[in-house]
Amino acid sequence: MTRFRRILVATDLSDRSGQAVRRAGLLAAEHGARLTAVHVVPFDVEPELVDFAAERLRSHVEKYAPEVEVETVVRQGKPASVTVSESVERAADLLVVGERGGHWKRGVLVGSTTENLVRASVTSVLVVKNQVEGAYRTVLLAVEASRHAAVAAGLGTSLTPGADHILVHVSVVVGEHLMRMRGIEEGDLDRLREVSTERVRPRIEELAGDLEPAPSAIKVESGEPRGVLPELAQRYGADLTVVGSGTHFHLGHALLGTVAQHVLRQAPSDVLVARG
Repeated sequence: MTRFRRILVATDLSDRSGQAVRRAGLLAAEHGARLTAVHVVPFDVEPELVDFAAERLRSHVEKYAPEVEVETVVRQGKPASVTVSESVERAADLLVVGERGGHWKRGVLVGSTTENLVRASVTSVLVVKNQVEGAYRTVLLAVEASRHAAVAAGLGTSLTPGADHILVHVSVVVGEHLMRMRGIEEGDLDRLREVSTERVRPRIEELAGDLEPAPSAIKVESGEPRGVLPELAQRYGADLTVVGSGTHFHLGHALLGTVAQHVLRQAPSDVLVARG
């Protein structure tokens, strides 16, 4: 089971980012973790404005995370790159960010700074998209039939041990779109989907057996994962969806996979993009 000893939360001091601070504070209190809040200002800001930002950051943290002691730091530079560097320097076990800052218009997708941060981070990133109302209650654990998927799901259960966990795998029939174009009957496709899901089910049940706490339900569905997973989050009323990050390279950088990217953008819940 993963232990969370150091949590870093990034904020632009807006009320939207305040929800990320609130979630980070609750998680730090639950896990007994050390919490640091970072605010990034441009390089060309005058020294007195940096001091003012530091005062505002302390007030911001006291408002949204009064239950824990929080170290506050103000850094200068580009928000995404500076925050990622800060998480590495502090050996953070979790990075918490808001979906978008206070300057974004309503209705837009995940902010570019947040998505760039998730893409570049070597630390698991929790993106807070909703108003915080206590601990997470229902967590959707999205897995592939792979070792990394098991690591991601384990990170999710470790972070939210008191939640109801639903383990979900979405099975893809290879070449389904091409077969439909060639006139394959829908009934034949349904049988292929059934075979595909039943073939992978034992592996998903095996993954479930390694999780602590054990999931309350295992769901093996058929379809396109990037579209189905946000729908399942909606269907089961999940307030957190956990996904693996994507493809990892030898330099430590990870490409944000298309499934993770779509879930991050489309899921109605908060999203944990797990590294491992």
